[in-house]
Amino acid sequence: MKQIGKKIIRDEVCFVPARLYKKRYISYAYACDCHDASIEAKPIRCAETPKAPIQRSFAGASMLAEVFHQKYVLSIPCYRQVSEWARYGLSVSDKTLSNWIITTSYDWLLPIYERLRDELVQQTVLHADETPYQILNRADGKPATSQSRIWLFRTIKNAQHPVAYYHADLTRERAVATTILEGFKGYLHCDGYSGYKNIPNVKLVGCWAHVRRKFFEIPGNNGKAKKAVEYCDQIFRFEKTIKDLSPEQRQKQRQLIIKPVIEEFFKWLESFYVMKGKLQTAVMYALNQKVELLRFLDDGNLEASNNLAEQAIRPIAIGRKNYLFSTSMKGATANAMAYTILETAKANSLNPSKYLTYLFQKLPNTDFIRNPGVLVDFLPWAKTVQEICQ
Repeated sequence: MKQIGKKIIRDEVCFVPARLYKKRYISYAYACDCHDASIEAKPIRCAETPKAPIQRSFAGASMLAEVFHQKYVLSIPCYRQVSEWARYGLSVSDKTLSNWIITTSYDWLLPIYERLRDELVQQTVLHADETPYQILNRADGKPATSQSRIWLFRTIKNAQHPVAYYHADLTRERAVATTILEGFKGYLHCDGYSGYKNIPNVKLVGCWAHVRRKFFEIPGNNGKAKKAVEYCDQIFRFEKTIKDLSPEQRQKQRQLIIKPVIEEFFKWLESFYVMKGKLQTAVMYALNQKVELLRFLDDGNLEASNNLAEQAIRPIAIGRKNYLFSTSMKGATANAMAYTILETAKANSLNPSKYLTYLFQKLPNTDFIRNPGVLVDFLPWAKTVQEICQ
């Protein structure tokens, strides 16, 4: 029989399991083979080899990147990674994995981490949030049950160079935010936490999503709470209609259409008095932040909510449910650096594993200590990084 035609029946996806292999670096030595007896000391040359991410360790750049990917992207703690690496034929302890993370974070991610903070404070609009985090061995002498914090500061959605910056600290005091934002001048989206207030050169922008949530969570069929939620929904429906406009056009439309609605909302809140309960809490929360909640009307680059920061803090919350705590402040800081690099990489459309592999391969062989200017070429938006790590 001869073929008279063909048709595609179906497509199926197949999985090729990952594998580990050993790469061996060999350095050859060369000596002058001349036969001149007058030369007493003949020169010897050795071929240079690339420096490893961790000296005297068998961990390669791609393996380290996978350890970071599993912990900070997939939220798989080190003790659960041990069995996975054993499946590939590698016997390694969770303590070793943790030490690899801390060592490479401080050696190679810290310079990029500091550069990203410099980029962050040059912006004019930022989002901020923070979440509880547990550190067992605290330097301040407080018990391990005391809550520390992971702070987040990130750029707006349409920033030219998006940055998500995380910072681990033992406290929730205003001094932490003041230190991180040193040099920043502009608007800061945040919730109603008082620690963000009175920071020099910073204007706070309130979050209408928080206002809505407080009224929405009031139990029962409360008419006033329901009406407040309807006011908030009206704001967010309007924001969807203008999301594709330029900042200037958004500002004009807000002043024209939504500003009267908000003024009517606050006039309505001030028209009645609530003695106690969750309704009183919700009403006072909105009234106490009236200035901050109105501020998004002043600039089209501002948002009606701080949802962007809440989305960026979610990886911390998910990871915390899995690895629960950090043993030391050093480990918590390494976590903050890793999340900063990986989340910023994703915000710049990079493959986070490729980006980490690139950093762990190149930075050990780059003299950025004596020539810090070269670090610009390793930032997530650098041309070469974009070409290699997409």
